[in-house]
Amino acid sequence: MKISEIGERELIKRISAVAARTLTADMLGIGDDAALTKVKENSCLVTSKDLLVEGVHFLLPGITARDLGYKALAVNLSDLAAMGASPHHAFVALAIPPSTDCEFILEFYEGLVDLAFKFKVAVSGGDTVISPGPLVVSVTVQGEVEQGKALLRSGAKAGDLLCTTGELGASAAGLLILEHNLPCAEKIRTQALLAHYRPQPRIKEGKWLAKLGVVTAAMDISDGLSKDVLEICQSSGCGAVFYEDKIPIHPIAAAVAPLQGIEPLALALHGGEDYELLFTIPEELFASTAQSYYETFGRTIIPIGKITEAPEIGMVTKTGKWEKLLIKGYQHF
Repeated sequence: MKISEIGERELIKRISAVAARTLTADMLGIGDDAALTKVKENSCLVTSKDLLVEGVHFLLPGITARDLGYKALAVNLSDLAAMGASPHHAFVALAIPPSTDCEFILEFYEGLVDLAFKFKVAVSGGDTVISPGPLVVSVTVQGEVEQGKALLRSGAKAGDLLCTTGELGASAAGLLILEHNLPCAEKIRTQALLAHYRPQPRIKEGKWLAKLGVVTAAMDISDGLSKDVLEICQSSGCGAVFYEDKIPIHPIAAAVAPLQGIEPLALALHGGEDYELLFTIPEELFASTAQSYYETFGRTIIPIGKITEAPEIGMVTKTGKWEKLLIKGYQHF
């Protein structure tokens, strides 16, 4: 049976079943944003790896070397943010076509270090090998979280509010501009490409939420809101309902989507690569948490739906009608 016949989700499920035999009781393996390993009495090592492939995750020369380096680290740090972890190390492996300029690789590292400095991450090692093409970037990050405080995907309960840390769809708008060379105001183009090339991992926000101890489930929004909420629901054994009028559509998405004949809501729901946090919290704790969050970060937590007991995902439209939500997000196979 070919991978294209079973899809990425089923492939990962089967790999996980094999890999799980290697884990011990003090480890968390495949299935969350990062792995957990207890290394001392009150602390867990948090490890995540992502792979970026030219032609799949990025286009050359569309993205600069410096932006590529920044983004390669950002998407990995976002996984640590989703676990509530403090990042410490990054390890970078590159499979490089021999025709690549040395200056390109050095600029790649300059961009990566731009972000590493921001979160005090040490670029501690890695590997370089030759590739017949394309360019392949593999980054592994490690961090730390207090024992028992890690944010997981598996604790959401019926009645919990489904929340996010920011507006959605701007990165997808940037991708639309690149793919279709859409004509738009220079300010909009600049902001859209910035969102796409230089996402902001919510490290501080994730650590804050983990320390507070009120979040029941969490992950980052990488493959698209609709697909990522499915991950929480399947891990937690529940369903969810969104409220259309609560979905926070980024103004950039609202401006760009119509240029391609797309509803802005579609970019917010299915676009992906927003790297905001998606999390659940008991409804009775929302008001006090939201107030404290605003006082800390100067931004609001945005409630966008609820966790349900029935294992289905739907949306209440602006007219009050319940509809089953089509899960689209990014799929590799």
